[in-house]
Amino acid sequence: MKRLPILQTFINILFIASIIVVFLGLPFIITVAFMPGRIPFKINNEPVTDINTEVIILMLLFYTGHCFFTYAIYLFKKTLFLFSKKVIFDDRVIKFLDQTGKAFLVAAVLWLLPPFVFKTISQGHVKIGLGVDGFGSGLFTISLALFFMVLSEVFLMAKTIKEENDLTV
Repeated sequence: MKRLPILQTFINILFIASIIVVFLGLPFIITVAFMPGRIPFKINNEPVTDINTEVIILMLLFYTGHCFFTYAIYLFKKTLFLFSKKVIFDDRVIKFLDQTGKAFLVAAVLWLLPPFVFKTISQGHVKIGLGVDGFGSGLFTISLALFFMVLSEVFLMAKTIKEENDLTV
């Protein structure tokens, strides 16, 4: 477990950055919704003057997805802390891994589904594409979510086998 402190450091940095976005995201969305002229920057080289309701809903769904992502990082952080204390095949670890996977899955759905629905409604036709752009792709996030859920099941099986072995000795 020599690399565990390095992983914990990276996860802590990611968690802090995600928390900053959580705390600044909602006030930003509220400002965009009610006072779009007060935003001090341009979107697509044009000043923001009018934002429709659909865009606000889309932003809120993205924000909610980011909140689930931050929660998943928090749960993973707690799991790594238990690993550092040599708590491996514990019910808490199994629960945290499963919940981490589910939180990543909800985040991915909230990042992928709303833009698809928004584009379908606004353009009037369904356009399906598979964007694989590395770690930022929804496919990667869904795979990561499923990995954590499978890892939870593996840890549960290992815990059961360990308990059976402890009884036979």
